[in-house]
This record gives sequence, structure tokens and C-alpha cells, in this order.
Amino acid sequence: MKKWCTYSVVVLFVVGCIYTSCKQTNPNNGDEAVHQWFEKQQDSLITELGVLDSLNISNQSIAYLKQQFLKTRLRYKKVEPLVEYYFQGMSKRINGPALPDIKTDDNQVFPPHGFQVLEQILFSTLNDSTRKLFSQEIKVLQTDLRFIKTNIVAQKILPRHVNEMLQHEIIRIGVLGIAGLDAPLSKWSLQESFAALDGVESILYEYTTAETAANKITNLLKKQFNSAQIYLNGNHNFDQFDRMFFLQNHLMPLSNSLVSMPFVKDAADSAFVKPFEGSLKQLMEGKGFNPDYYSNYSVSASSPAKIVLGKKLFSEIALSKSNSISCASCHNSNKFLTDGLTKASNIVHGGKLARNTPTLFYAALQSNQFYDMRSTTLEDQVNEVMNNSEEFNLSSTSIAERFAKIKIYEKDAIKAFGKKELGGFEIRNALAAYIRSLNSFSARFDEYMRGNKSAMNQEEIDGYNIFSGKAKCGTCHFAPLFNGNIPPWYTKSESEIIGVPASITWKNAVIDQDSGRYKLNRLNELMFAFKTPSLRNVDKTAPYMHNGVYKNLDQVVKFYELGGGVGIGINLPFQSLPFDSLVLTSEEKKSIVAFMKTLTDQ
Repeated sequence: MKKWCTYSVVVLFVVGCIYTSCKQTNPNNGDEAVHQWFEKQQDSLITELGVLDSLNISNQSIAYLKQQFLKTRLRYKKVEPLVEYYFQGMSKRINGPALPDIKTDDNQVFPPHGFQVLEQILFSTLNDSTRKLFSQEIKVLQTDLRFIKTNIVAQKILPRHVNEMLQHEIIRIGVLGIAGLDAPLSKWSLQESFAALDGVESILYEYTTAETAANKITNLLKKQFNSAQIYLNGNHNFDQFDRMFFLQNHLMPLSNSLVSMPFVKDAADSAFVKPFEGSLKQLMEGKGFNPDYYSNYSVSASSPAKIVLGKKLFSEIALSKSNSISCASCHNSNKFLTDGLTKASNIVHGGKLARNTPTLFYAALQSNQFYDMRSTTLEDQVNEVMNNSEEFNLSSTSIAERFAKIKIYEKDAIKAFGKKELGGFEIRNALAAYIRSLNSFSARFDEYMRGNKSAMNQEEIDGYNIFSGKAKCGTCHFAPLFNGNIPPWYTKSESEIIGVPASITWKNAVIDQDSGRYKLNRLNELMFAFKTPSLRNVDKTAPYMHNGVYKNLDQVVKFYELGGGVGIGINLPFQSLPFDSLVLTSEEKKSIVAFMKTLTDQ
């Protein structure tokens, strides 16, 4: 295949950067061209996996197997945009974490498959048993890839698809790829990011070359692709890679230039409501998010009038049976909407509630609420608090009856809902609308991403690079939300089993007995699993973890550095956090904390 840029260094990357030659036929349009390109790439990938299998069966050395495995990974990364876009249901099976796939709808657990399972085997001890498993996993992967190749034929590749899938892949590179999400053991993430960028360029080339002259790729875009790939080629040390520089000087400008492509103007699709829509540049600047996506009904959509009403109701003690507590009782505006306590105070009966009070800032930008993820909307969360005998303890019917006698909200209710009566739904929806407004993206980190170079100092920038690289924080706390809501679709929030102890102990620790998601879904793989929270405003929301065990960020960093619960002596068979020591220097740990402090909204 024709290519615009030449590469100065090819040592590690050349293995996977094999371009297709002449097209099978002359395609009539971009849809046909991309289909033909994809078919060739898939054929090559399936064949290369077969070679890997043959090498394994013939007991070739680990070094030789790793070389061939890298070749297959780089080939896959080229086609990843299409696989991830059109086959979301299979992408985790092909290249998801080597962790059990848990389906809580029917309480089933499926073993992991795909590239990361192969990587895990390859980077462990190879023997007859593991080689046999390796071969089996290759065949499963080939079967899945053949399924995709067969079924993508029926899919029309529209301009809006190309626009979104390429932006999505650039987001994957910038948020997941260079953070090492899907190459945790090999640390080949930068080589793979090169190949992924190569795939973006190839798809764009195929699509636009077969279209009208107006859609031809600009010289600026060609230069941006070239310079980004040259930077990756010349800086492939994973731990030392300058992610911030690469984002701001290569990926973000490139993503912005893609927006200016003529076919993108016809790519808008207003028929679908999405949690995020936009480019990597917009994402990193805190733009393009739609918190209303996570509400169940169109009538739940926020409005300025609902937000005003919700803010007033947030401090309304009449929402509680005792007429003594409100949302603001535990979510204090002076403490960044937390309470500063280890665990929330049980104001009704005295004592403490089961868990720490999380901040409500950015709570709307996730698919599930509560530490155990039991609610899927903010309205549901509010309803649970209202019905909880240890909190508001007042039913929707009782609330409606009580507020029928309260007249001070009538004007606000008319503006917000077109009627002066406030029932249970209206109150829940107004409170949810207010919480959905708490996403200001006004931290120093945001200012820096928008171009204010004085907003962060070098220590803080170093901290971001370590956070998103060597320390592996960015593989669970995804930028720029820094929570577990998975980009680029943002339709699913992750939980993790990290092994939080009952007390501050660095050896022979005992795990906190709160079983987390297991209480709702009795699966061993969910024992001690908790939602991954946002780290925004984390400097102001101590103490930390669901039980408030850690008092400061230094303690939190130390816990992760040691390898979570397993690293401090807890027997935790399903820990999802890597439990090997990170081996961070004191300066590196200090830089990570300094970076996290830049996430405080101003």
C-alpha cells in the first residue's frame, strides 16, 4: 500500500508495519476500499497467528515466539479501529485483560481469551502444559477473527463511522495505549501505539483515496502522522516516555486536524445520544461529555431550571423523615462534597454507616453509582438514599405528600417541570440534574491541557508521565476523568479488586471485611470488588478507599507501590491489581502526588 511518510528507524517497529500492496480490485468508493484493506489485513493476521502456533508446537525458543507474537500484535493493532467499532461485544474477548469476563445479568463467569492471555502465557514459564494451552488459545483467537472477517462484509462503512472510529482509536492510543493497558507484561505499548496510528492512517488513506478529490488528505495531516510516528520510533522506552509531550504536540493536534476533513462535515449523527462525542483534543480539554446519557428517560434530561431547583433541594431537610438531614449534611461544599470522615456518620441512629462518603464532583460521568455499583442512574441513587432507614427514610409517596404542603418551590417547579407539584420523580430528577452539573473541568491539569503552559510545573508533568506509565495508575484511572469509565465509548464503568486492608498495615495485613459487589452478585470473582472512583479533587477528599483507611495520598501511593492487598500479605486469589512491586523512587512517588494535586478544581 502506498504510504506518504518514511521512517528513520525501523528496528522494533518494522515487524508489524507491513503495508498492503495493490488492491484486489479497483474500489468504487471508500466503503469498498476499506473493506478490501481490512480483509487483506485479517488474512495476514490469521496466517501470522498460524505461524506462531507452528513455532510453538515445534518448541521454538521463547525469544523466537516473542518476536512472532509481537508481529501478530502489531498487525492486530492496525485493524483494531474496525474491530473495536463494529464488534464491541467481541473486542474484550480478542484483546481484553487476562481476567475473568463476568456477566452479572445472569451471574456467569467466562474465562479470558485473546492476545493478553497469550502474552501472559508467553511471559510465564513455558512447559508442555502451557505450550498446549498457548496453542489452544491461538486457535480460539483465529476462530474469533474469522468470524469478524465473515460478518463485517454486511456492514456499510459510512462517513460518520470512519470519523468516529478513527477518533476513537486516537483516543485509545492517547489514553489506553501509551499507558500500557493491553501490553502489561511485554511493555510493547509504544510499538503497538505506532502500529495503531499506522492503522488509522491506512484506513483514512483507503477511504479518502477512493472518494472525491475534496476528501484527499491534507499535507498537514500527512506531516502530523509522520512526526507522531517518528517520535514514537525514537522514544520507545516505556518508563521514560514523555506522554504529556506526545499528547500535546502530536496526538491532540492530529485529532483536531481530522475534524477538519471535508467528509467529517457530513458525518454528524444526531439520532444517537452518546456519553462522549468528539476528538482526543476535546476529550483532554474536558469537552464533549453528556452526563444526561446515563439517565434512563428523555424526560430526565437536565435543564438550567432543574439544576437551580436541585441545588436548593440539596440542602432541604424536609427530604428526610426526621426533618433534620439533607444531602448537604454528608456532602459538604466546604469539603468538596464529602464529609472528611473515615465512614459516613449515621445521623439518624448514631454511629457510622458502612462506607466512606465519596465526592459528588464528576459522579455523573460514570455508568454506575455507589461503591458496589448497585445503581445505574443518579435518580436511582437518590431513591436508595431516600428509602434507606439509616438515611432519609422517606418514601416517594410520603415525600409527595409532604411537599404538597411546601409552597416555596412552586415557581421553581413550574420552570423546571411545567407544574407546581413536586413528586418523588421530580425531586429525584432535579437533584440528579444538579449533580450532573458538577463537572467543571477547571483544575490546573485542565488549564495545562488547554494550552496554559504555566499551569503545571515540571515535577507535576513528570508525575503525570509516571502515573500514566511506570506506575500503571492510568490503566485503571483513565484520563481525563481519572475514574474507571472506559474510553472511548464511556458506556461501562470498571470495578477492581485491590485488597484494601482493615487498618494501615504494610505486612501481614488483614483485608477489610466489606465484600463489595459480592453482596449483590454472589460470585467469587467479585469478592472485595469496588468501583474505580474518580481521582479528580482527590487532594481535598481524604480519607481514602471505601473504608477511609488511608489518611493521605502518600499512604495510598505506598499501598499501590507494594502491590495492593497481595503485596502487603493478604491472600486474594482474584486480585485484579498487578501485585508486583512498582519499584518507585521517592522522587517518583512525590511527583505522582504532586500531579494528583493538579486535579483540584479551582
